[in-house]
Amino acid sequence: MNLFQSFKLAFQSILRSKVRAFLTMLGIIIGVGAVTVIVGMGNGMENYITDSFESMGTNLISVSISGRGSSRSVDVDDMYALVSENPDVISYVSPTVSVSSRVKVGSDELSSTSVMGVGEDYYSIKRYSVAEGRFIQYVDILRRQKVCVVGSYIANTYYDGDAVGQTLK
Repeated sequence: MNLFQSFKLAFQSILRSKVRAFLTMLGIIIGVGAVTVIVGMGNGMENYITDSFESMGTNLISVSISGRGSSRSVDVDDMYALVSENPDVISYVSPTVSVSSRVKVGSDELSSTSVMGVGEDYYSIKRYSVAEGRFIQYVDILRRQKVCVVGSYIANTYYDGDAVGQTLK
C-alpha cells in the first residue's frame, strides 16, 4: 500500500463518520488549547515571582552595627571607600539610622512614627518612587539642611496630598 492509498482510505473514513471525526478534532483542539493556557500561566507566574524577589533586593546587603561598648566600628567614609575600591561588585551605599519617635504635624502629634536618616543613594537602592518633590540629595546632607521625605499616609492625612514645602517637627 502506498502513501496515496493511505490518504485516500483515511479521507473516506473521515467522510463516512463525520461526527466521530468532529469530536476527535474538537478533543485535539481543546487539549492543545489547554496545554497552551497552562504553560502560559506558568510562565507568567514565574515572571511575577521573579520580579517580586528582584524588587525585594536580591542584590542587597544590609550591614547592621549594634551594641554599646563594642570596640568595632565602621565609619561612613570607610563604607564609601569600600564602594570606590570595588565598583564592579558594589553599586551604592547608604548609611541608615532608624528610630521610633514622636512626630508633630501642626497641632497633631503622632506617638510612634518610624523616622529614618538615610543617604542620597537609599532611593536607588530601595527603588522607591517619589510622587511629588524630590528625594534627599548629596548637597542636602553636605549642608545639613533640614529636609525630609514623608510617606503617602502623612502626606494625604495631614497635608491633603501636598506635603512639598510644609513643616513638621
